[in-house]
Amino acid sequence: MIKRGANSKGQVTIWIILAIVIVALVILLFALKVPQNLFSSSNPNVQLSDCLQPEIEASLARISLQGGSNSPVNFITYQDTQIEYLCYTNEYYKTCVMQQPLLKQHVERELIVNITPKINECLTSLKDNLENKGYTVQTNKEEVSLSLEPNTLKLVVSGITAEKENAVSYSKFVVEEKTRIYDLIMLATSILNWEARYGDSDITTYMAYYPNIKVEKYKQSDGSKIYILSSEGEKFMFATRSLSWPAGYGIGQTYKPTA
Repeated sequence: MIKRGANSKGQVTIWIILAIVIVALVILLFALKVPQNLFSSSNPNVQLSDCLQPEIEASLARISLQGGSNSPVNFITYQDTQIEYLCYTNEYYKTCVMQQPLLKQHVERELIVNITPKINECLTSLKDNLENKGYTVQTNKEEVSLSLEPNTLKLVVSGITAEKENAVSYSKFVVEEKTRIYDLIMLATSILNWEARYGDSDITTYMAYYPNIKVEKYKQSDGSKIYILSSEGEKFMFATRSLSWPAGYGIGQTYKPTA
């Protein structure tokens, strides 16, 4: 009697294991048959946003840590990161010259360049998906624009129309991602203006006016300064070199600027 009971329990266990294996195989086969470009939402704007979001976030984070540039040219290396000088002079006793007077527009252009390959990939998948759903998709002078706005990054794709009888038609596609980068760039621009005019800035004043943004400034031995602006997990870093003094310039010495 004891042996038969043990055998019954063993058989039940085997059947449970077999059932789990079968369910796992069915799920695996289904996953393999699902098209790679299948979108989770029927709204094309959401579909495009889901496809682009990881690339936008990664590109924005990388560019923001490098002073707003994909490939910094005039830079200082700080903690293994190449940070672009946004206001710079290689001379002593002189205030810096703005390197990117239109900083926001510069960052927007750099982002477009960086994510264009992914945009093309996502648009191809989106067009295929819409056509599979019965839409007629036409392309005419396709254009992509990107703008940084308060709390938002907005990307608009125009020149593509998608039409279907008795369904919503689309003449453009819009992607919006939440970000604080606009506010950080505006604050950076203000700091840069002070650096260019007076040779320095008072970060405590900025933090008093902008309590939601952390402002850090680290002076380097060559007279450069590293600024780090942070808000809600996002950062914008840039470098300046303005009104620098040569090594050995100390108390008791007086500098008289030339006319």
